[in-house]
Amino acid sequence: MKPLRRSSLLGTTCVVWLAGCGSGTSPDERDSQATGQTLLADDTVLVTKTTRFYTSVGIAERAEDLSDNPPEIHVYDGARFSRITGSAVPGGWRFTGVPRGEYYLRADTGSRVDILTSARHVDLGINQWGRPDAVYTDVDTSPARLHLRNLSPWMPSTGDYEPGSSLQAVSSQLDLAGPLLPFDEPPEGATSIDNGEALMLSYSRSRIPVFHADRGDRLYVNQLSGFIAGGLTDGTRVGYSAVDRSVEVEPFDFVPDWLTSMPLTGVLQPLEPREVTLDLRLSEFSRLAVEGHPRASLLLSYFEIRPAPHSQVEGWFGYAGELLSMSLPLGAATDFTGHLRFGNPYPSDWGVVGRLGQSYASPAPSPSNPARSFNLTGHYFAIDALENLLSGPVVPKLSPPRSLRIDRKSASEPREVGSLHPVISWAPPTVGKPTGYEVRVTKIHPQLGLMMNMGPIYVPGSVRELRVPPGKLERGTYNYVRVTAIEAPHWDVEQAPLRTLETVPYHSSTAFGSLFFVP
Repeated sequence: MKPLRRSSLLGTTCVVWLAGCGSGTSPDERDSQATGQTLLADDTVLVTKTTRFYTSVGIAERAEDLSDNPPEIHVYDGARFSRITGSAVPGGWRFTGVPRGEYYLRADTGSRVDILTSARHVDLGINQWGRPDAVYTDVDTSPARLHLRNLSPWMPSTGDYEPGSSLQAVSSQLDLAGPLLPFDEPPEGATSIDNGEALMLSYSRSRIPVFHADRGDRLYVNQLSGFIAGGLTDGTRVGYSAVDRSVEVEPFDFVPDWLTSMPLTGVLQPLEPREVTLDLRLSEFSRLAVEGHPRASLLLSYFEIRPAPHSQVEGWFGYAGELLSMSLPLGAATDFTGHLRFGNPYPSDWGVVGRLGQSYASPAPSPSNPARSFNLTGHYFAIDALENLLSGPVVPKLSPPRSLRIDRKSASEPREVGSLHPVISWAPPTVGKPTGYEVRVTKIHPQLGLMMNMGPIYVPGSVRELRVPPGKLERGTYNYVRVTAIEAPHWDVEQAPLRTLETVPYHSSTAFGSLFFVP
């Protein structure tokens, strides 16, 4: 197939096949295209933001304007942080006067993200699916009117771990996926919904887009039914929800608002089920929790099978609904084997990934009321092509960082810190080889009982300590810190930290500390 022509102009889009956009262009040439300079000067950093849209006909790239939320750089000179602001150039944002070596690049992407990097060119773009010219509204919930026939007999939920029937909608042409929630649940055994009112919720990064029939914009309407996977040693039956029928409705025009109903009409068809076995060694994850914090225990375990739109290899690109979803009872820590089946209505250019999540927690007394407590939490995630994730017993492939410290003192005991910029340090995990680390500070509001995440800090896998950059801590506050080891072989932490973070395989494992106070 012949690649379509690429344009490097700001705000335009290029489309390429999976070989990539601009292949054969050197990094210096790409910098020259973006800045008009032959080479970047030694003290110069170029920041760009390129969104990559994955579609059924290839990959489209769009250069985004950074002027609404410009990035900034923070440099520590051994005594204090200095802030460097840049300026707009064609194709990006340029900083001058940045010393060689590591610096913090801060981006506002909905939360404050800091990247510790020494790169002279950093791209803050992300991956998305769907056509690049789509228009997304500020509406994340839309009324829908359902005319659906040939459903599997509708089943109500019979308990927390035995889900019943449900509906979801997913678009192949647009970045949209989320549940369809009928106002009145169909009666047990119903096989149709006629003129039913519902809510369509967008769980994707984007909100609900404008649909154009002449551009082929459609939705899959999937029915998920409840099944039993197996039982725990105490006799508790563990159920799961999986797609078993689907229809892709005809293209339609729709401009979302709070009053107009999205029309969804179709005849659902049964799907050929795929069967897999999940051999989950929860006893191994229970031991991992104690490595994350000496007083932690397993809290929640779940397993999902998700589609990866228009990507067999490179990643999963966020949320596109579930093909299967299963949660185990809170605190379950004994090994579990489940026999699972699910249908898949999507095209052959969509991949399928498995997503395993384990959260563990340690309770901490509230500083303002010792009778109350907060759950300080860590997690383990594994995301991989389904056949790879389930190729054998599912056990931790990465353990948490060790010896987590704040200003050289153990982070697992409550303490005070002496400044707004303490040093967080750790040792590498005993299992796995991290590509990078994510450090997060969470602020506690004891009176309100709330936690506020102050945004992630991403650092390369060679880093063993960092000084907390400006804006993460405030005086007079209680906080706790989490350091997550991430093993993602395709993650380019320093040059494309956000886009390549969503690649498979991906494993992460967290160590976390106890509360500390900033006087």
